[in-house]
Amino acid sequence: MDLLAQLRDSKQPPIVVAELSGNHGGDLDKAIELIDRAAESGADAIKLQTYKPETITVEGRDDRFLLKEGLWAGRYLSELYAEAMTPWEWHVPLAARSARHGLPLFSSPFDESAVDFLEESISPPLYKVASFELNHFPMLRKIACTGKPVLASVGVSTGQEIEQALQELRDHGCPEIVLLHCVSEYPAKPEDFHLHEMPRLGKTHDTLIGLSDHSLGHAVAIAATVLGARVIEKHFALDREEDSIDGAFSMLPLEFAEMTEAIRVSHASVEPSPVPAENTDSPVKGSFFKRSILVAETIARGETLTAENLRVARPGDGMCPSRWEQILGQCASRDLPVGHPLSEEDLAN
Repeated sequence: MDLLAQLRDSKQPPIVVAELSGNHGGDLDKAIELIDRAAESGADAIKLQTYKPETITVEGRDDRFLLKEGLWAGRYLSELYAEAMTPWEWHVPLAARSARHGLPLFSSPFDESAVDFLEESISPPLYKVASFELNHFPMLRKIACTGKPVLASVGVSTGQEIEQALQELRDHGCPEIVLLHCVSEYPAKPEDFHLHEMPRLGKTHDTLIGLSDHSLGHAVAIAATVLGARVIEKHFALDREEDSIDGAFSMLPLEFAEMTEAIRVSHASVEPSPVPAENTDSPVKGSFFKRSILVAETIARGETLTAENLRVARPGDGMCPSRWEQILGQCASRDLPVGHPLSEEDLAN
C-alpha cells in the first residue's frame, strides 16, 4: 500500500515517521545507521530536512539572530543551521538505503531551490512543510505544483493563516493535505498540546489530521492515535550526545519501537466493529456466560414453574431474565431436566 492510500484508509494504523533532522552529527555513516535502526524500530517512513544556512536565514549578528533560550541558547541562527543541515549530496544514498528497507523517504524543504533539488534527485512521494514555513508562499506554490501530498505542521499559525496556506496549496494542484497538530517547543510539554483541538482542526479545514510531536515519551502520540491521527512524526536519534543536535527531545531506538507497537495496538483497540451490536440480533462474542433462566430442579410436565425450580444463572443460552416475572406461575409443557435452558416451547400456556 502506498503512503497516500494508507493516509486515506482509516482502517490502517497511522503512518509513523522517523524524523532524522540533524541527529546524524554531520556523519554520513551515522545517518545511514539512523535509517537502519529506524526501520528496525518499526518506522513506516523516514524524513529529512533539506536546506542550507543561506536558504533559511542570513548571517545577521545582532540580537535578533541570537537564540536566547531553549536547547540552542547562545547560538546564532546561521551557525546552528550550518551544523544541523543534512548535506544535499547525502539525499540520494540515504533514499537508497531507506528503499532497501522498503521505506519511503521524504523531506521538509525550506525554499524553492530545495523543492527543485528533491524532485530532481529523489522524487519523494510527498512533502512536509514545517511549522515556521507555512507562510512561505513561494515555496508552497512550488511544492503544490509537484502534484504530491503535503503534511503541514500548524504549530505557530492562526486559523486564518492555515486557511490561506491551504488555499495556496489547493489552487496549485496539491491532491491531499494532512494538517499536523504541533507544539513548537523543544521539548514540548504534554499539557500544552490540548489535543481535543486536533479533530476540530481537520473538520474546520476539511483535511486529514496528524501529529508532529516534540514531547518526551509516547503518551501524546497514543492519545493522538485514538483521536484519529493519520500520521505520527517523531524525532529519532541513536544517542543523546552533543552531536545529536535534537537528541534531548528525540526518541532512541528502543523507545521508538515501544511507541510504534503502542500506536498500532491503540489503533486496533478503537477500530469500530463492522456491525455495531445494536444493529444485529446475533449473540455478542462472549455472551454465552451471561445470565439466563435455567431449570434448577427436575420439573415434570404440567408442573408449575416457580422461583424454587427455576434460577437466573449461567450460562446464557436460556430465556432472557427480563421474562422472569412473566414465567413464574406458568406450567411446563414437557419434562425438564436440571440445567435445561428454558424456552418458549417449554411453556404450556
